[in-house]
Amino acid sequence: MYAMYMATLQTMLGPHAYIFQRYGIPPHLDVREAAERLSNTAPHLARLLRDIAYRNEVF
Repeated sequence: MYAMYMATLQTMLGPHAYIFQRYGIPPHLDVREAAERLSNTAPHLARLLRDIAYRNEVF
């Protein structure tokens, strides 16, 4: 069985991850889940997270 590592917002963004609490996203949430949750309420932030994650090869 294989396990896949998914970076958290805090790992990827450091202290800037706390900005997402305004949108109900905790900093310890993984990047993919955060992007999915933000896709309806803040699509611009979801797009930003996906772009950063793809550049860092997190997804």
